[in-house]
Amino acid sequence: MKNDAIFLLSDRHIIQCNREAEELFGSTVVDLIGKTPFELSPETQPDGSLSEEKALEKILAARAGASQFFEWQHRRMDGALFDAEVILNPIEIEGNPVVLCIVHDITERKKGDDQRQETEQMFRAIVENSHAGIFTIDESFHISYANDMVNQMLMRPNDQLIGHDFREFLDAESAESVSDQYTRQQMGENIPPQFEFNIVRSDGQKRRVESNTSIFRTASGSLRTVVQLLDITERTLAEEGLRKAREELESRVEQRTGELRKSELKYRHLVQSANTIILEMNTEGRITFLNSFGEKFFGYEEVEVLGKSVVGTIVPLKDSANHDLQSMIDNIIAHPEDYYNNENENMRRNGERVWIVWTNQPLFDDKGKLREILCVGIDHTERRMNEELATRRAREQATAEERNRLARDLHDAVSQTLFSASLISEVLPKLWEMNENEGKKRLEEVRQLTRGALAEMRTLLLELRPDSLVEAEFGYLMTQLGESITGRSRVPVTVNVNGSCVIPVEVKIALYRIAQEALNNVAKHAGASQAKVDLLCRPNRVTMQISDDGHGFAVRAVQPNSLGLNIMRERAKEIGAILTLKSQPGKGAAVKVVWNELSGEKIV
Repeated sequence: MKNDAIFLLSDRHIIQCNREAEELFGSTVVDLIGKTPFELSPETQPDGSLSEEKALEKILAARAGASQFFEWQHRRMDGALFDAEVILNPIEIEGNPVVLCIVHDITERKKGDDQRQETEQMFRAIVENSHAGIFTIDESFHISYANDMVNQMLMRPNDQLIGHDFREFLDAESAESVSDQYTRQQMGENIPPQFEFNIVRSDGQKRRVESNTSIFRTASGSLRTVVQLLDITERTLAEEGLRKAREELESRVEQRTGELRKSELKYRHLVQSANTIILEMNTEGRITFLNSFGEKFFGYEEVEVLGKSVVGTIVPLKDSANHDLQSMIDNIIAHPEDYYNNENENMRRNGERVWIVWTNQPLFDDKGKLREILCVGIDHTERRMNEELATRRAREQATAEERNRLARDLHDAVSQTLFSASLISEVLPKLWEMNENEGKKRLEEVRQLTRGALAEMRTLLLELRPDSLVEAEFGYLMTQLGESITGRSRVPVTVNVNGSCVIPVEVKIALYRIAQEALNNVAKHAGASQAKVDLLCRPNRVTMQISDDGHGFAVRAVQPNSLGLNIMRERAKEIGAILTLKSQPGKGAAVKVVWNELSGEKIV
């Protein structure tokens, strides 16, 4: 054989060799003559079974007339390893039996086998961990392969799918359309590979799916259709699917690697039809592979992203919420098991921000060390935008409802107060002439009404300008609230403030709303002649009590779901305060709230 190392062995020792033998073993003829081939730094066989003793036995067997063949691994004198096929044939020279030893270097072929196996494992991981259901059918629509997602979508195990006609799992209308579509595709018509139909699960429920197909020929020449299904029942605005991932696989290998080649070809066809973003990054966060769909989606050419960090290309340094995405990528590499599924903000080449749902699958080498991370992404930008739009509309609606409430309050409270003041003012001159004391009394009433209207206006302005509630001193807010209730309900409200309340904004707002709810209850339901707000402010502690002299009630008779009381309790709970209610029939009522800034300190 050309370029093979050839030895002549007498007994077990080398008596002659060619130049290729010198090159292969890294030794001169002088170093080789007189030695056995296995004295040249032998290594253990791949199967661990061929020792030097066994190898020498094979030489003797060949010398006795039985040809021998085996694989072996050698280390050259320079330390380099190579794999070899060894052939031992008996011959005679001048009537003397000798052994012809032919050594063929198969190191590159071995490397090719390892690379093809690694490629198959990668494509298997892509297919079996895909968000899409992937299966193949023959020319008669019988299923020959289905991944786990197909089992889940149809709620049937593989033994109820493989060998069955795919149309059995569709409704009548869909079965007819699928037959027509797939048949036309197999006949070579140029029609879109993507369309929708209904599948029927084992529980009888119909699900709407989107189908993407591709056709290839097997090694025997028969047609196979690769089908990818995406469940779009709940999807309204987003596209999902699978498209082409890798452009080319390794070339065909020799006859002995046919099974690997067949498996590799199978997964290659499955992945080439992907229309999902498929990306690989190494342990440094650099892109080692991005499929064609991903390149088009992000707006890059292959040479512009390969070897580049994902951060700064398809991932911004910080997202719109100012989260550090470099730290997120570092965490994915350090702890991929915690990021099997995650959603984050990404970036196209033109700067446009998009939201992608990623499935991350770690890939390890034969020593269990993380080599790369396979990332499969689906665009959820439209869904995210719709969610944000719905949130914004809900917020706008809530704002509009609050403004309408304030407008009603303005009309009901202030307008009525001013109308009452206007009526009294019209009759006041005549009343003064008739009875000066009664006139003074009515004048005082006008003063109280206008003062109450002014306080009510200020309170509503505070409601319209939330920043004012934040900026205003708490004692002032309570005073304005008391005057507002006085003007509106004619129930005098006295506000006593002891100390300066320097408290967090959220505490101030919560206490204000509790007082507002309590005083509104007094004005509407208590039948009181007067009410009082006592505010005691101390460092890190506030005590507020709203009391009245109304007809009171039995506390135990209050319904647990009383809206006003529930609202006050919830606001108190939000700031960690304690709210108590005391009342007896005929003896008024009192609501007491105690807030203490020191968490864990008992309040008495």
